[in-house]
Amino acid sequence: MKNMHRLLICTLAGLIGFGSSVPVEAGSLGKSVGRAAMARVFKRDLKHHAVTAAKPLARSRTVYRYTTRVRGQREATSGLAPNTHMTVRARPGRPLSPSTAQRRYGLASPPHVRETIQLPKGFPVRHNKVVGGAPGVGEITSPRAIPPSSIRRTVPLGYSK
Repeated sequence: MKNMHRLLICTLAGLIGFGSSVPVEAGSLGKSVGRAAMARVFKRDLKHHAVTAAKPLARSRTVYRYTTRVRGQREATSGLAPNTHMTVRARPGRPLSPSTAQRRYGLASPPHVRETIQLPKGFPVRHNKVVGGAPGVGEITSPRAIPPSSIRRTVPLGYSK
């Protein structure tokens, strides 16, 4: 019984330590552990936003945003809210697969579309590392809203499931 208790504690500690990269079990214990880990990731992310000063871009920049189909449609008409996450740069080539984008950028669910966004020179942005994603991957956010005219293109992502 004592060994069983130790195994449970070690398993829970391991799940919590890995955050959102560990699949959540179907049981209620697994869901609550997954929610707690995601809550910690979001809290750390908000803390990063609060301590990082926004600096104006030296020149215009094209970036990507991976998101769901519904949110992409909403953003195409009303723009992006302040503190929305985007990639650091837009590199040429095919879009990432949904599972790769989710893993790299620490997304809660697989994205459906990739938006191409043009940020103007002087637009204030914060540079940070992705919280809950792949090590060393950066992201940018802005304290200001981004108008819908800045969204240049929306590309659907292929699904391999």
